Amino acid sequence: MTFTTTGQSAASDGALHASGQITYDDVAAYMDSTRYLDLSGTSRQVRPTLPFARGSYWMEQVRPDVHVTGCDLEYLNEERVVGCYRPSLFVGMLSAGEHTGFVGGRSIASQRVGVPTLLGVGREVEITSGQRRGQICRMNGFHIGADFLRGLAENGSAGGAGLASVLDGGFAFHELEHSVALRVLLGQLADNPYSGALGQIYAESRILSALVELAALLHDANDSAIPALSRTHRDRAEQARLLLDARLADPPSVPELARTIGLNETDLRRSFKAAFGTTIIDYLRDRRLEIARMLVRQRQLPVATIAYRVGFASPANFATAYRRRFGRPPSRDF
Repeated sequence: MTFTTTGQSAASDGALHASGQITYDDVAAYMDSTRYLDLSGTSRQVRPTLPFARGSYWMEQVRPDVHVTGCDLEYLNEERVVGCYRPSLFVGMLSAGEHTGFVGGRSIASQRVGVPTLLGVGREVEITSGQRRGQICRMNGFHIGADFLRGLAENGSAGGAGLASVLDGGFAFHELEHSVALRVLLGQLADNPYSGALGQIYAESRILSALVELAALLHDANDSAIPALSRTHRDRAEQARLLLDARLADPPSVPELARTIGLNETDLRRSFKAAFGTTIIDYLRDRRLEIARMLVRQRQLPVATIAYRVGFASPANFATAYRRRFGRPPSRDF
């Protein structure tokens, strides 16, 4: 399926294709029309005509209240964007990078490539972006509107009722790591070999098959929503993140960080993991590599200089970590 056209955006007939330098204006009006996400408040937070990412983003309707979506982005800034997430179900899977943000004050961060993720919201809640400059996110999946899910439940099937029940608690976020079938279906959805009407039929078939698989999982599972992170602990976690970003080459120890922001070490570690979906040590490693990748692509400094600048003990260790994170050595990432 061909989703993008380089350097421009277009929204028509139930489809949005944006690529190149992407602004919030490119996606806000279309997203509002889908009834999944309202970004009309974005202009109060950032200038919506400035690009927030480069890469590609797409969303395409396959039937009323059912959309296939995906992105391949590198974020250009760290602005926090606030919007409204409407009752719906999203199922997606990372293929590279990470996804970050908050829905109703609860973290929806994920760094687990190849692990299907479910997000269900049963009432309108605030959504806040959480991306960092240089962060990449390659992800695909699908959105299902609340009306579609409740229609399935009204038909009397146990599976339909189970799907609709995801919305009943107001918020649900789960990583479905044990579902091989769901992983395969999302992979097929991302690699749609067809275009036009046939591509739409192919996408619809994979989404409906994924819903059947998901209904079976929910029928057998003891689901529980992720507990909310208090505003105070979320703010402290954000403060810790900013301190780490400011001292990448010589970061504070966890005890020092805890003393600085006024939390004990255990609360700091738990709050940081809940807020950003990763440990402090893993965050520091990944953030160093993100900054290093920007410097590598600028082609102004030797690789060894970049390695030391972002805090690696040796160029060899840096090259190994870089290859593991991005799939190629720094000498070939241009």
